[in-house]
Amino acid sequence: MVAKNPDRFGLAELAPLILKPLRKMRNVSTLEMATRMGLSERGYRDLENGTTNLLLERIFEIAEILRLDAPSIVTAFLLRRPEIAQDFAQNKLMLAQTSAVDELDDATRSAVAAVDTLTALDAHIQFYKQLAEYGRAQLRAAEGRRNGGS
Repeated sequence: MVAKNPDRFGLAELAPLILKPLRKMRNVSTLEMATRMGLSERGYRDLENGTTNLLLERIFEIAEILRLDAPSIVTAFLLRRPEIAQDFAQNKLMLAQTSAVDELDDATRSAVAAVDTLTALDAHIQFYKQLAEYGRAQLRAAEGRRNGGS
């Protein structure tokens, strides 16, 4: 899936679609969010409802409170899918991917950056399918340990 024209909507317009579902997924009240962000509850609700501008700084605060990583929240905004931030929170997938790119030498990083979008998307889909196989194996192993197996 490719981002759905993120330039067409501002963060405030998308905030109700992303922030409230994320907060609810993480079982955090509006009062707790407001208190931890130094806002009134009404001020936080305005932010969450999109009636107040959402700054990148606030996304980082929200990420910290909800125990998510900020790139996952930004990705959720770009794709309009709050569950992406929730899913990636478990293993900090966005951070892991960024760290992996950071480990590449300059020439490799430049070559990767030169790949067209559809090729990159296809490569990522293949990568995630393989990663899912590793995840399934780890889940089976964990289930085996819980059931007394080895």
